[in-house]
Amino acid sequence: MLTIALEHMEIHAFHGYYPEEAVLGNWFIVDVAVSFEEHQPVTHLYETVNYQGLYTIVEKIMKIPKPLLEEVVQDMAQAMHEKYAMIRRVVVSLRKVNPPLGGQVRHSMVTLEKQY
Repeated sequence: MLTIALEHMEIHAFHGYYPEEAVLGNWFIVDVAVSFEEHQPVTHLYETVNYQGLYTIVEKIMKIPKPLLEEVVQDMAQAMHEKYAMIRRVVVSLRKVNPPLGGQVRHSMVTLEKQY
């Protein structure tokens, strides 16, 4: 298996269950790793997963506000597999920086791992 990953993408977005999150937004950190079978030496971009394509998917989905982070990571994983059918495993982690919990919390995190 060959793995392509993007780590620590920082994006401001408006995901969250509480009304103030839809108004103020928050900073999020996204990590993505996708794996696929390597059947030959990879010498051309079309033989692999373009990480620019992964970034574009993350950026697009982060622009669509959702109340639950679980929905966001599910949408990302599905979109990645739809664009790159060769993917056999996706791991997406989404962290909300300083979530509004009434105490000092560095981040909340949701991680989805899917096998195809």
